[in-house]
Amino acid sequence: MEEVAASGKKAIVFSQWVKSIDKMKPALERFGPLEYHGRVPHKKRDGVIDQFKNDPDCSVILMSYGAGSVGLNLQFSEYVFLFDRWWNPAIEDQAINRAHRIGAKGAVTVTRMLAMNTIEQRIASVLDEKREMFDMLFSETSPKARPVKGGGLTRDEIFGLFDLRAPGGKKLA
Repeated sequence: MEEVAASGKKAIVFSQWVKSIDKMKPALERFGPLEYHGRVPHKKRDGVIDQFKNDPDCSVILMSYGAGSVGLNLQFSEYVFLFDRWWNPAIEDQAINRAHRIGAKGAVTVTRMLAMNTIEQRIASVLDEKREMFDMLFSETSPKARPVKGGGLTRDEIFGLFDLRAPGGKKLA
């Protein structure tokens, strides 16, 4: 965030939990963080976006996926941080697209944060597989050209999310 602020650019930090936003805010206080989530009254939301866009002392906005994933144009932001992962990759794409819009002046840098060797890392693997399956199913090439891995999680994969072995099954890494 220091580099973002020093460059005079703007960053959006997304979280699915307002309580996580509450905990991040004090650590980011020196960057003038604004908040945009379900606890911000609808009448005040436009003012928050205007301040974020125009106030050079506000380098970061802390935003919930729910409140910030639809209907906002934040193409003046060049950095997007996904603090925690959403189970549906399309929701993350919508969040990223708040900054990645027509009229954006430069490239948008997206950073997905996750804790290694945790369920979060295993969820990220599932999300990657979901995205790959979606891309295969809806690509312009013939679905026969590429095999589809499967339509859901196996029993071993479900237990593997929690780093457990299914009864009679194998432990997934």
